[in-house]
Amino acid sequence: MGGFPGKIRRLAWSDINTELGVPLLAVASAEVVGVLEKQFDESAGWDGWVLDLHLEIVQDVAFQPGTFNLASAADDGQVLLWYEAQQISQLLTGASSGFCCLAWHPRGHQLAAGGQAGEVFIWKKDDGSR
Repeated sequence: MGGFPGKIRRLAWSDINTELGVPLLAVASAEVVGVLEKQFDESAGWDGWVLDLHLEIVQDVAFQPGTFNLASAADDGQVLLWYEAQQISQLLTGASSGFCCLAWHPRGHQLAAGGQAGEVFIWKKDDGSR
């Protein structure tokens, strides 16, 4: 697999499987997130799609436990939540210097993100509040 627009900054596997019995793989590279899915046809290998709404370098990606929902954090000061790793469902902000990392609570009901200026942000799943 190749063709990413820059350095691979982070990789994340979903903790659940697709119909084929294999998890999804999210890749943070430059300003995009690539999502890779194993194909039924062995000769096809892996196929993917690009999530490209970030304006600056994506620093981290993480799947919400028990789902294919994906979070991405970037230097643009945005954490984007992607429903089923395909379409934007929510935009979270707060780190004016950008975000550098994120992590889901093990039960998936909270998301924490670290800011480039030493902040930690925590959002609840239901309402997006900190």
